[in-house]
Amino acid sequence: MRLIPPTIPPDTPSDGEKLVFELLTAASARESEGGAGAAGRSGPDTSGWTVLHSLDVAHHRRRLEGEIDFVCVVPERGLLCLEVKGCHSLHRAEGVWYYGADAAGDPRGPFKQASAAMHSMRERLVHHHPDLAGAPFQSAVCFPFLDFTLTSEEWHDWQVIDRRDLEARPISDLIAAVLDRARERAAERRAQWFDPGAGEPTAAQCDEIVRLLRPDFEFYESSKARACRLDEDIRRYTEEQFAVLDQLARNPRVIVDGPAGTGKTLLAVEQARRSVAAGRRVLLLCFNRPLSKWLAEEAQGTTVLTLHEYMRRLAGIRLTEEQTHSRRFWQEDLPRLAVERLLDGPEALRPIVGGAADAFDELILDEGQDMLRESYLDVLDLSLAGGLAQGRFRVFGDFAHQAIYDAADMTFDDLQRRCPGAVIADLSVNCRNSPRVAALAQGCRALATTGGRATWAKVLRPDDGVEPALRFYHDAEHQCELLERALEELHDEGFTGPQVVVLSPHNDQACAAAALCALGVEAGGEEGAGASPAQSSPPPSRRSWRDGLAPLVPPGEYDPDLRSGKTKYASIYRLKGLEARAVVLTDIDRLETEHDRDLFCIGATRATQRLVVLAHEGVRRHLSLPATG
Repeated sequence: MRLIPPTIPPDTPSDGEKLVFELLTAASARESEGGAGAAGRSGPDTSGWTVLHSLDVAHHRRRLEGEIDFVCVVPERGLLCLEVKGCHSLHRAEGVWYYGADAAGDPRGPFKQASAAMHSMRERLVHHHPDLAGAPFQSAVCFPFLDFTLTSEEWHDWQVIDRRDLEARPISDLIAAVLDRARERAAERRAQWFDPGAGEPTAAQCDEIVRLLRPDFEFYESSKARACRLDEDIRRYTEEQFAVLDQLARNPRVIVDGPAGTGKTLLAVEQARRSVAAGRRVLLLCFNRPLSKWLAEEAQGTTVLTLHEYMRRLAGIRLTEEQTHSRRFWQEDLPRLAVERLLDGPEALRPIVGGAADAFDELILDEGQDMLRESYLDVLDLSLAGGLAQGRFRVFGDFAHQAIYDAADMTFDDLQRRCPGAVIADLSVNCRNSPRVAALAQGCRALATTGGRATWAKVLRPDDGVEPALRFYHDAEHQCELLERALEELHDEGFTGPQVVVLSPHNDQACAAAALCALGVEAGGEEGAGASPAQSSPPPSRRSWRDGLAPLVPPGEYDPDLRSGKTKYASIYRLKGLEARAVVLTDIDRLETEHDRDLFCIGATRATQRLVVLAHEGVRRHLSLPATG
């Protein structure tokens, strides 16, 4: 006997159903232990039986829906719909049945209830499979705790199974007896639909009945639907952070401090949108080019630039090769030239904003920790109406961990002194990462000199059960193999093209992704013209990833390419402030310094759904997946 489901839910409210289920389970166990020879001692052979517990009837004849406590599908005998009344007392008054302490009563009664559900089920089955019209269908009522002695013209005595019956005979014998009497009655009445010799329902018909009534199934959320759902969750969790903007709306000067994943960049975009809607002229600055291009697309009506491009346009110069590679030029000479132009008058702003050349009404800085330099703040002070002391600004940054560009030479306290009266708001809720990605990043950062202080007070997203993948390489070739495998696995999961980004602490020429592309070219490009036939073309995976990978900012191009169908690779510095559904973090070959660990944390927290880390064997001791409960 097969029971579906194989166990009864522990929260089943009916003690009667629990008892009947236990008896059926025991009958099934005896059959399994004793084999066919056990049938004579413990009831009929039930090896081909199927019993469905708690079957919903969506298409009921008289009600919107119904339920059958047990449906017994028995080859060569028929189908029995068994209604179980687990009450310890029962009476009927004025045609209304009352079960135990139930004061409402039931005018239908258990026999009509079972019969209606049985006929509804039969109609649906025969409608879909007319060949089932010859199989007997019958209903019965079980009172496992009562001696039900009442006879009536409304039911047959053999449609009753009560306490005495269950104690005297195996439940399988009682079920078989009801179906046998139903077959005898159909034969006596010479029902045209019934053929006693046909042996219906056959074993095949029973299998089909079970498949129709309670089919096994397996559905998977598509990768696209899942990705969209998670993106929507992240957007919703981030929008909860917008309450910070509401609370600080009355304060003209605000500094928002929060670690990675707390939604600072989206808060900056939302602030820009609100300020533009209020009629203010807004300047939104960040530090890296990919982020500035994305911000410009999201914050329409706002002047969006990188800090250095803003200063270059103010100075009105074209960069020489020497200037491009000079740190002194970016940190001292260019800011000085920009300040000199601003001191000449507001006309310096005309090439940037066009039209009126007045100072901006509001300044918004994203990744502001990278702009903590006196020379930079001098430029910003002159660009804002009222300056940093009296003007309106919003600065978003992680002033504890994310100053990774080596441009800042001021502390957070210095910033506060430069901006007197600014309100400080702290963000501590991670709304981007899964708990397991956040825990991995926190575990690495806890090695720093912060004493293991928690990076986030709370992670909003629920645990998706997916661990970040940690894979360790022993040399460059091995890392390329691991990178190929990671890209293939992500592709198979549905993460393709721009949904995946490969990040590295190294630059575009020194990272593992560039090495992988070079391997593809060497194996099959012009350089390989003299290779042996076996090496005349690259392996399919290398050839495809050579074609499918591209640097985030291609050499010689100024604007980053964020919209192509290729998978991008870049340094962690380039993707700072942005995110991707899947991140492969490569070239993790050192984690000794706090700067190393900050870079790792920033790279890992770019991932919204999948994270793969490729690290050298030498740093294995610094990386481990935290235990999950």
